Amino acid sequence: MAKKSTRKAPRASARRAKPAARSARPAKSAPFDAKAAMEHAITSLDFAREMTLKLLTDWPKNKLAHQFSPADNHPLWTLGHLGTSAEWFASVLDKKAGPSAKLNATFGGGSKPSANPKDYPSLAKLITLYNAGHQRLVNALRNTKDPLAKPDAKMDWLRDGLHAAEMAIWHEGWHAGQLSTLRRQHGLPGVM
Repeated sequence: MAKKSTRKAPRASARRAKPAARSARPAKSAPFDAKAAMEHAITSLDFAREMTLKLLTDWPKNKLAHQFSPADNHPLWTLGHLGTSAEWFASVLDKKAGPSAKLNATFGGGSKPSANPKDYPSLAKLITLYNAGHQRLVNALRNTKDPLAKPDAKMDWLRDGLHAAEMAIWHEGWHAGQLSTLRRQHGLPGVM
């Protein structure tokens, strides 16, 4: 017959499991993969573009340049502005010509929306401009050899190609939010 143990049972706190073996320790972080981060940013930029277009699907045609206040960025200006801005971001990266002087005057930084729809190309032409700018930017981002290299010494606020992608995403979201607010003012349903 086995001898009965006289050892007391350990208290609950003493019975906690011992740390697992070395193999369960967190693995060392993988090195930062800037190309993978750029692809992730492009996916976010594509999503932002899809949302912007979704916000415009059922917009009343006679309200495309309507402003509830002079500060409102209506769809016609917003599409042109986002397309022009995407061309500008792309030009910083691909070193090709940026938007024309006419596009910059109508849609570039510092331009103001006009409530007169005749001041703008048709909605179809603006969507084409918008899509072309987006595609050029995606191509420039994807073809950036080193996403962490500074693209242009004149762009003090733009750190690198990956930062350009992040700023383009932020910019698109900023203006999509304005369109979302205008949708509510027009009594249109949400899109999410």
